[in-house]
Amino acid sequence: MSSLNFKVFSTPFNRGGHPWIFAWLILMAGVVLLGLAGKESLPWAFNLPRPWHIPLRYWISDFMKWLLNDFDLGLFTFREFTRSLAWIIEQPYWLAKSLLSTGFLEGQGSDAVEIFPRLSWLALIALIVLFSHYISGWKLALLTGSCFAYLTVFGQWESAMVTLSSIVIAVPFGVLGGLLLGIAGHRSPRFEMALRALLDLMQTVPVFAYLVPVLILFGFGPVAAMIATIIYAMPPMVRVTMLALAHVPKEVVEFGTMAGCSTNQLLWKVQIPSVKSTLMVGVNQVVMLSLNMVIIASMIGAGGPWI
Repeated sequence: MSSLNFKVFSTPFNRGGHPWIFAWLILMAGVVLLGLAGKESLPWAFNLPRPWHIPLRYWISDFMKWLLNDFDLGLFTFREFTRSLAWIIEQPYWLAKSLLSTGFLEGQGSDAVEIFPRLSWLALIALIVLFSHYISGWKLALLTGSCFAYLTVFGQWESAMVTLSSIVIAVPFGVLGGLLLGIAGHRSPRFEMALRALLDLMQTVPVFAYLVPVLILFGFGPVAAMIATIIYAMPPMVRVTMLALAHVPKEVVEFGTMAGCSTNQLLWKVQIPSVKSTLMVGVNQVVMLSLNMVIIASMIGAGGPWI
């Protein structure tokens, strides 16, 4: 057995089948000798070439300053555009927060006067329990009722409602944006290739890296936190949408084509309904990542149980 193993491993060397092994051995020996030579003998091999450094962070900082202070779109500046976009997103958030947490107020700060109360906590729990029972039966109703009762008993209701106000706005935006980007990627192979590279990059970026540029562009507050949450939670929905549409059975597509469906009808009335269960996996991931991110985003004004 030992002679057989010797023959098997020695045959490629005898035949010259792996000349690259000798190159690796020479390279490893060179590395060892370089290490033994020491920093004093070969300083250029140990000291980093600082003149070669690319000042990318300074370029990015200068670009952000130019974007916010000098970039003019004609009718308005870029800063005015981002602030207007923030105002648009803030309106549904204000409605959700007033309905769930603060009530509808008139005035600012300590001078604010309540003109319409928020939803009763008991009525809200009852609505959620009834809806859960309608969707999936008494087990889900019992689970949701217990979770909301926990928030009440342990004094976390106010903070949880602020978080829920962000979630009910961020999740629909994340799902819709991910669905539309996934559809665009499915229809264009080149766009899909670029989109996959971007999604891979986004998944390697630390969570906190989303906060700073959004904070600079949209200012401190719940809107910046929601935008960071949407950006962070959207990639799974994009991937699931592209994957689901790529695996629609050919028979289903052919049936829709034979029925005379246009391109949009084929997409919205045939393909998407046929992969609804797969798309719900993406929706689930958007909800989970939004709940994860909205707590971290509380540092830039989202509010919630950690504030």
